[in-house]
Amino acid sequence: MRAVVVDRTGGPEVLEWREVPDPVVGSSDVLVRVRASGVCGRDVIDRRGGFPAMKLPIILGHEFAGEVVSVGNAVTTFGAGDRVANLHRPFCGACDACVGGEIPDCTNAWQSFGHTIDGGYAELVAVPEKALVRVPPDIGFTDAASVGCTAAVALRALRHEAGLQFGETVLITGASGGVGMQAIQIAKAMGARVIALTSAPSEKGAALRGAGADDVVSSVESFHETVRSVSGGGVDVALELTGSATFEGALRSLRRRGRIVIVGNIRTEKVRFNPGALLLQSLRILGSHGFTPSDLGDCFRLMQKGGLRTVISRTLPLERAAEAHLALANQAVVGRIILVP
Repeated sequence: MRAVVVDRTGGPEVLEWREVPDPVVGSSDVLVRVRASGVCGRDVIDRRGGFPAMKLPIILGHEFAGEVVSVGNAVTTFGAGDRVANLHRPFCGACDACVGGEIPDCTNAWQSFGHTIDGGYAELVAVPEKALVRVPPDIGFTDAASVGCTAAVALRALRHEAGLQFGETVLITGASGGVGMQAIQIAKAMGARVIALTSAPSEKGAALRGAGADDVVSSVESFHETVRSVSGGGVDVALELTGSATFEGALRSLRRRGRIVIVGNIRTEKVRFNPGALLLQSLRILGSHGFTPSDLGDCFRLMQKGGLRTVISRTLPLERAAEAHLALANQAVVGRIILVP
């Protein structure tokens, strides 16, 4: 098969399109023919060397969808021809975290696509059975590949971690990205008012409002003053998708007893905040990562009902992955870029 391989970390030039051996399929694995693979900000961070434990060489890509080609002899859930999309990583189903419903925190399943095992920037990928979810027949592969790491991640952060309630106000930073565009729709479906933060409101404002944003605010210095003004005193929840570049402003945008949920960390520098503000205003800082099969299933059902649409910036042939990474690094993307083998 052919795949995009990273032998060393660095710039987009390290993404090499070449012939590699077909994946080895273990007894609990499913061989998937990739039909679409999403390009995420995490891929850019990984390619640069932001994940120190990443094995090299590696095939990137932690969000993909396709058809089952064959299964290992211990697989009972899937068969040839099934349409599937992946979780970020498998889960054991038996540890305390899994039994308690916190599947992304599984303590026994250590594999991670694009980090420790090869991901979806390839024609074929071997996937542990417990890292797959069925895709409904009326949802295309391009859409299915862009739902898990965007909408399902946003749903888990807003519903499970932030406890978003009907009528609350949400600030979404990095709102024009893949997660942000889906998070706007998820928050609106949950009955929230949405303020979208972007570095280019004149260029991306129409798309953000089209996704459901009630207000669009520029991420200039002291943006929290504008957010507090348009929200009438501050937001209930800030969904932080960027990292250090917007963290302080997002925290200062919260009203009393507000919650900030950190999902993205594109800018990996350390952040500073005043603990006194947390004490006096009863603020909460939370983290959220990954999603469960039920989160992804709920997003698929919302799509089928017309309450959620994917936002695909463009599709590119898999061999042009470097072009996709460059566009993402230059913030020239609204929604997701999808690579197609």
